[in-house]
Amino acid sequence: MTSHRRLAAALAVVLFLGIWRPDSIEPQTLDLVAQGRQALDADRIDDAVALFERAVTADAKNPAALAWLGSAQVRKGGRVPAIEGAGWVKRGFDTLDEAVERFPDAFVVYVVRGTTAARVPELFRKTEVAVKDLSTAVSMKDARPQAVPDGVMPVVYLNLGLAQKRAGRPAEARAVWEKGKRLYPAAPEAAAIERELRGL
Repeated sequence: MTSHRRLAAALAVVLFLGIWRPDSIEPQTLDLVAQGRQALDADRIDDAVALFERAVTADAKNPAALAWLGSAQVRKGGRVPAIEGAGWVKRGFDTLDEAVERFPDAFVVYVVRGTTAARVPELFRKTEVAVKDLSTAVSMKDARPQAVPDGVMPVVYLNLGLAQKRAGRPAEARAVWEKGKRLYPAAPEAAAIERELRGL
């Protein structure tokens, strides 16, 4: 992960934790989620899984904890032998699916599952999940701008375009990237979006 992407991820977490603080979420859970994200950004996958498991145990009603646990489990699949790896990826997507089913109104579950789906190898057949989830996040932002922090949207547009491109829809990828670039020209992801546009 480039330093720009790490910065963007950290910023998204700060924005998410700073903006989305329903009364039902325990402060300890927010701390565990933030620590888990830091562990993921530092490529300490086992630590991240353990922290997110603790967050889910501490507060089963926290959509971010459950979604990030699933994402960390998927990433663990790339760190273990292939036979175990497929099991971790399946476990992670099962957790992500549960997060979306339990918390259908929480933008974070769509952003995390969609971004995770956009980044796994094609053999897992998650491209359309990525397109659907990230499109849902865009729709949620369009319908209620305050419901989704601006800080997460550049990542959404970048990964939605990548998923559309992978699905063989370059015109849709171009439209998504151009919209993201227009709306968030100063975002760290803008350079990656520009590279992708030049490569179409």
